[in-house]
Amino acid sequence: MASLSKRATEKLFAALNRADEIGGEIRDYVQDKVVTDPRYVNARKRIAKLLGRDYESRAEQANAAATKERKAAAAAAPTPVKQDKGLGDASIKAQIYGKKSCPWTGRAITLLERHKVDFDYIDLEEPEHEPKLVRLAHETHQNTVPYVYLRGQFVGGFNALSEIDRLGQLPFALMSTEERAQLPAHQRSVEIVARPNTDEVAPAEQDPRAPVPES
Repeated sequence: MASLSKRATEKLFAALNRADEIGGEIRDYVQDKVVTDPRYVNARKRIAKLLGRDYESRAEQANAAATKERKAAAAAAPTPVKQDKGLGDASIKAQIYGKKSCPWTGRAITLLERHKVDFDYIDLEEPEHEPKLVRLAHETHQNTVPYVYLRGQFVGGFNALSEIDRLGQLPFALMSTEERAQLPAHQRSVEIVARPNTDEVAPAEQDPRAPVPES
């Protein structure tokens, strides 16, 4: 008799536990439905609005938290430093920073045109390029125009360009790094040396705003 009573009690507890498990599963399902189902979410929003409150669903709260984290991470990230592009561009065969009013600038242009060299000309008398004058003088230690760059390397003014041409080094100076690497060793050792024109003019003749032409 005691055995039967014990088994009955065990079955009763098992049934109660199962009922509790089922009830928990149903409760969890209903709760999940209430916080995720769009229909329930919209209904709760309307009720909250009638009560003068705001209601955010679980998904909206998660999205808001993720957005906040992204903004915080972006704010904490270091600001990239903008690299200032140099005055010389190695992708261009030749560049001339000069003035239309300067005869030496004209001679440098004529020399390159005679050799059919593609080049960029930057007129320093144009308002947008005037600020480059101070930078050119500072970086090249040259006080006169034109400023000539060959494959991104500053070489000097017209006199320096003319000397490179006289020595037969102009074709080499106009080559890209890849083209130079394919040359024989004795040609690769040729070095183009910058020859900045450091001549100064008398203070009374000098334009205080800019370097002066070669003379």
